[in-house]
Amino acid sequence: MFDIKKIRFNHIKSFNSNNKRVINFFETISEILIEKTFDNNQYYKDKNILEIASRNDILKNKIYCKGFKPNYFQTCLSEEILLKNNKRLVSNLNDIVFKKEFFDFCFSLLSLNSSDSIPLMFKNIHTMLKKNGVFVSIFPSDECFKEFSSFFLQFFKPSKNYTFNPLFDMQTLGNLCSAAGFKNVIVDKEIFKFNIKKPEEIWNFIRYVGESNYLLKRKNFIIKKSLFKKFSNAYNKELKEGNLKKNTLSIYYLIGKK
Repeated sequence: MFDIKKIRFNHIKSFNSNNKRVINFFETISEILIEKTFDNNQYYKDKNILEIASRNDILKNKIYCKGFKPNYFQTCLSEEILLKNNKRLVSNLNDIVFKKEFFDFCFSLLSLNSSDSIPLMFKNIHTMLKKNGVFVSIFPSDECFKEFSSFFLQFFKPSKNYTFNPLFDMQTLGNLCSAAGFKNVIVDKEIFKFNIKKPEEIWNFIRYVGESNYLLKRKNFIIKKSLFKKFSNAYNKELKEGNLKKNTLSIYYLIGKK
């Protein structure tokens, strides 16, 4: 279903990105994760924290800036992702590379959605967490960039929808997390308004956040340059008329406790 090489390429591209909008996005969601997870009145020194499939150091740096002083571990999908952390490990998504009941917290930012076995991932995370350990993850929601995707699909009219990665609904995520053994599962939606001046801004954001199409069957739908130019012209015309400037960037925060 998923192209593993493409997923790794996406993460490397995101790691190397200097796109300000992407950096601001990761900073914003990291701040929200910290606010949802930690209590400023508690002491988190020497707590073991795992971030799965990291593509940057933003969450780690923000946690350290809070003065929590944890033992922060990160896995990444490629040796080319040179995170500034001596506790960095290159690992596939579905692998268990740490001992059982080792971590107090486990985070994942837009990475588990590219696993071809999310139930297994949730169970593996549950296994690695200590009793009362907390799992926090971010997934793109089923309404992410709904305005752009709707215009795109109406314009190209593919016979099959191979143009965008699969997305989860809120109830499914909650059910999968509960089935893995997590308690007090919470799934919240966060919506950001993404204003653009040209369609390339959305393409660049998707590429540099590391979420460009990684479906194996994406090659079944090929866009010629001439047709893509017509699409861009049509989208720019809508923008000039005051339409399609506002796009909904929607994500889910999933929190579960062991």
